[in-house]
Amino acid sequence: MPRLTLTLLLLLAACVAGGGVIAARRVVEVRLERDRTAHRDLITSLNADIRQLTELYEGHLRSAGSRLSGAWNDSADHQRAVVEDIEGIQRVSWLYWKSAGREVHLSIGFPANPPLAEPTLVKEHDGLPRPRVLLEAGTLFPNVSGHHHGWIDEPGKPLMFHIQSGVVAVLLTIDRAAVQEAMTNQLRQNERLRQFLVGPDLLRQENGTVLHRAGTLPESPPDVLMSISSRFGGWQLASWDARESRVTYDLPILAAGMALGVLIVLGGLSMDAQQRRAAKLAAQRVSFVNRVSHELRTPMTNILLNLDVIEESLPEASQDRFGLIREEAGRLSRLIENVLTFSQKEEGRLKLQKAPHRPVEVVEGIVRQFEPALARRGISLTHTHEGSRDEIVLDADALAQITANLLSNVEKYAPNAPASLRTVQNEREFTLTLHDGGPGISEKDAKRVFEPFERLDDRVSAGVSGAGLGLSIAKELAQRMGGSLALRPVEKGACFEFKLPSTS
Repeated sequence: MPRLTLTLLLLLAACVAGGGVIAARRVVEVRLERDRTAHRDLITSLNADIRQLTELYEGHLRSAGSRLSGAWNDSADHQRAVVEDIEGIQRVSWLYWKSAGREVHLSIGFPANPPLAEPTLVKEHDGLPRPRVLLEAGTLFPNVSGHHHGWIDEPGKPLMFHIQSGVVAVLLTIDRAAVQEAMTNQLRQNERLRQFLVGPDLLRQENGTVLHRAGTLPESPPDVLMSISSRFGGWQLASWDARESRVTYDLPILAAGMALGVLIVLGGLSMDAQQRRAAKLAAQRVSFVNRVSHELRTPMTNILLNLDVIEESLPEASQDRFGLIREEAGRLSRLIENVLTFSQKEEGRLKLQKAPHRPVEVVEGIVRQFEPALARRGISLTHTHEGSRDEIVLDADALAQITANLLSNVEKYAPNAPASLRTVQNEREFTLTLHDGGPGISEKDAKRVFEPFERLDDRVSAGVSGAGLGLSIAKELAQRMGGSLALRPVEKGACFEFKLPSTS
């Protein structure tokens, strides 16, 4: 049992310490920041390329606008031929200073759906209503006698580029998305993307269209986002850093778990040491009682033998006193036998010696020994037997000790009352039933009477002697013989029943 307790405590300490380690464990994802000098250089270069493309595009628009300023009266095919090679032009419009001429609008390519709003300088128009966007004359004609160009990029209005030459202003309505797509195609062909983007990196339009990707892209948001912007739209360079999982431990929680585990181990070792000392002390006490009992058994046996010899030579007048001495010597002998049996059981050395015996004769011998003592206590014992008197295999000394302890119990607790001892033997079992007319045993005390060293308080106060081992030893011997000893409920007194199978 001490070893089992220590083992369980050590397991508990290991579980507590392990739980502390688990509770203190923290897995932290560390970001390993990359050197992005190359990325910044790439963004600078791409922004320069976009500016260059924008300037080149504006140059084409100015050139086309200048040619169209004097071609307002040419055929539509000729006008379209001027701008058809320039990306993104949806409409060409001619407006005049102070409405010196009629506004003219020419759609390029497929008509837009919904229709494009026509630029105008006039607030009110005759005819069918059409979508229009009103412009300020001062924007298109800052100097009527000179030349001017520029962008009209205002919220709620289409993107337009105007070229003013005198009193004529040519407006080119631009498809912003088409120009951005053309620039995107130019960026796709940029060889520097493959040189600088090693992954995980991604170049994309603002709408999510991917231009170039490198490496396996994580699902998490990018760690760095660089922008390329233009009038026609923007692009983004998204880049991710590497991640590394590192294990750390919360020192206060870890220390608390380890400290608690150590305390449990120390407590377990202390408890184990105390249990071992207690077990050793108990073993020493049992061994001492066993040695003393052995030492007392020999002189007690000699005393009883000498009493038998002396009894034959005593005068009749001294027989009563001598009988009292014999009874007390027998009681002392039974006490020694009970203590010796108990110590042997505690040390694990209690063994039975079975041989063929007539159980009735063993019981009758013990009854004869108790008759004087019972009579002196005013107890009239009636012994009856039913059935056969055949031999069965049993330990005669154990049966004698069981019977003696039961009769000793009657002698102590049922004075001046009748008692009956009934034995029955058949082919299956041998039964001994002892019923006394004493005060009996209550239900709450019924389970205690077979416990070692248990004595009922009211009987102790009555001056009853004994160590409280008799019934405990009787039950132990009955079980070791393969039988049973039980307290049976009766209306008055106490009734013990011992059963022993005939084949035990």
